[in-house]
Amino acid sequence: MKASLGQLPGTIIADAGYGSEENYAYLESEEQRALVKYNTYHKENTKAWKQDISKFEHWLYDEKEDTRTCAAGQKLLFRYESRSTTESGYEITTRHYRSLSCEGCPLKERCTKAQGEREIKVSMEYLRLKRQAREQLKSEDGYALSVRRMHLF
Repeated sequence: MKASLGQLPGTIIADAGYGSEENYAYLESEEQRALVKYNTYHKENTKAWKQDISKFEHWLYDEKEDTRTCAAGQKLLFRYESRSTTESGYEITTRHYRSLSCEGCPLKERCTKAQGEREIKVSMEYLRLKRQAREQLKSEDGYALSVRRMHLF
């Protein structure tokens, strides 16, 4: 659109197939309002999602210590950061966390299928951008525009 018309419309509405970190970051850099769902947007409101202890999104994050605490109270410690680049050249930074010991944990079967310790990978930027998208989608006018889009196509 920008190449064809010379500008973007101000509000971009799209379905979950476009809810990537790269797309959100681009829209933010272009100062566009993003009403773009991400792949877990609808699942997050289900009872099953809310009760799934394996989802690190439910865990306590301590920004000062940079730790995440699982449902069993086990802290997952930051280990290292990795970077990957998409085909278009966008760089994604991923933070890796691991628990000290899941041995004997009564919740392990519900938390992970891993044989050893629980590990998670997190893009802090993607979490931030998804939080913004969620706020936009759940706003009164954001919801109204999203519903209207569904009826147009």
